[in-house]
Amino acid sequence: MKIELIINQAAGGGKPEKVVPEVENILQTFHLSYHISWTSSPGGAVDLAKEAAERGTDIVVSVGGDGTINEIVNGLLPVKKDLVPSKLGIIPAGWANDFIKSTTIPNDVEKACQIIKNGKIQKIDTGLINEEIYFLNVFGIGFDAEIAALANQIKTNHPHWKTLSAYVYVFATIRKLLSPLPSFQAKITIDQQVIEGEILFLAIANGKVEGGKFNIAPDAKIDDGLFDICIVRKMGRLRCLHLLPTVIKGTHQHLKEVSFFKGKEILVETDRPVISQVAGEKLPAQNKFHIKVLPKTVDLLTN
Repeated sequence: MKIELIINQAAGGGKPEKVVPEVENILQTFHLSYHISWTSSPGGAVDLAKEAAERGTDIVVSVGGDGTINEIVNGLLPVKKDLVPSKLGIIPAGWANDFIKSTTIPNDVEKACQIIKNGKIQKIDTGLINEEIYFLNVFGIGFDAEIAALANQIKTNHPHWKTLSAYVYVFATIRKLLSPLPSFQAKITIDQQVIEGEILFLAIANGKVEGGKFNIAPDAKIDDGLFDICIVRKMGRLRCLHLLPTVIKGTHQHLKEVSFFKGKEILVETDRPVISQVAGEKLPAQNKFHIKVLPKTVDLLTN
C-alpha cells in the first residue's frame, strides 16, 4: 500500500511539523510504508496531491488544516479518470479543523493514524465553484469571507496566538462588527427557485461547521448529494452581535433574517463584485458564482 503524507508547514501556526515525529512513530509501529512531501506555499499541496495520484498512490493524507485538505482535493479530482482514485486520509493539524466535525475523524493523532491503517471508505460529495475550484466543506460569499480574510491576517501576523485555536474566527468576527457591515443585492437561483434581496452573506454548505465555532448548517450531510444553503439578509451590527451565539450553537434557523434551502445547483448574481472564501481562504471578488454538487466523488477514510 502506497501512502503519501502531505505536510503543510504553514498550517496551524506550525503545528503539522511538530506532530510529524509522532505520526511517523505510529505509522512505523503499524508497519506501514509511506512517503512524506512538505509544502509551505499556497497551492503547493495541489501539485503534490496530483503528482501522488498520478503515481498510483493508494492513500493521500493531509497533515494540516482545512486549507490543506481543500488543496489536496483540488489535486486529486482533476486526475485522469482511468486511474484508480486515491483515498483521502486526514490527520488534523490546523487552527480550526472544521471539516472533520462533519465526519467521524477524531482530533487525536494516534486515532487518526489508526484510521489510515484500518479505516472504512465513505464516499462523500464535493462542491465545484465556477467549474474551477472544488470544496468539501463550506463556500461562503460576503461577510463570512471578510471574517476569514481578517482571521488569516491575524494568524499570519500572530502565529504564536495558536492557543486561540478556532476562537481566532470568533475574535475576527467581533473585530469586524466594529465597522459597518457590507451587504450586497443578489439574485440567488437554487435549482429552479429564485430568491432576491439585500444579503449580508450566504453559505453553501456540504459540511456543518465553518470558522471554527460556527454551526452554520447544522443539518448538512457530506454524502446526501445536496447542499444546505444558509442565506443571511442585511442587518445592523448590534443585531448581528446579539445573534452571534445562536450561530455558534446552530440554533439560528428560526431567525427572521435567516433562510435555509437545500439544492444541487446554485447561481448567485450580485450587483457588484463580492469576495468569497473556501476553507477559510479568500477568493477574488466576482459578481457571478455558479456552484454545483458532485455526488460521492471523494473516497474519505473514516471510522
